[in-house]
Amino acid sequence: MVITFDALKTVQAAAVLLKEEGGKMSRLRLLKLLYIADRQSIAETLRPISGDDVVAMDHGPVLSSTYKMIRREAGPKNVIWDKYIAQKGEKDHVLIDDPGDGSLSEYEITKLRAVSAMRRGMTDYEIADETHKFPEWIKNQPPEGSKTNISLHDVLEALGMSSYEARLREEEQNEADFEAALSAVRQA
Repeated sequence: MVITFDALKTVQAAAVLLKEEGGKMSRLRLLKLLYIADRQSIAETLRPISGDDVVAMDHGPVLSSTYKMIRREAGPKNVIWDKYIAQKGEKDHVLIDDPGDGSLSEYEITKLRAVSAMRRGMTDYEIADETHKFPEWIKNQPPEGSKTNISLHDVLEALGMSSYEARLREEEQNEADFEAALSAVRQA
């Protein structure tokens, strides 16, 4: 995707959600809300909030690098996560410092808050069940205990937006060409 994964931006998005929930929530809830917000952002703007890759897991779609950060499996990216968010107990996560929201647009902050508000009365597993109805998860549902990549094509198809895939791929190629040209100029 044109927008690549940004660990600080993702931590800021997680912090917005944690603040909406009183500073603490389960890993499952946090992962589901982040994915739902990314999915809705793609549907409305053709851009995710996190830029993260998506995988299908037992409890629905999950943002891959975000999952690794939460589980402390992301190497150097964990430094950013651990500075602001800590695990409390077996599966809960708490906001320990405010990362700010400077990497997020007003739209993204509003979207994150709306996703949280719409699911405030739901249990974690009700939210997970909601994501089990997403066509991109159904198509890529993994065998129990494993995971399967969910492609951008599958997400766009699920959202009825397949016609935009070529445009996004072209933008991605243009961005790569620009970065290569910029790198060549810097080396000259």
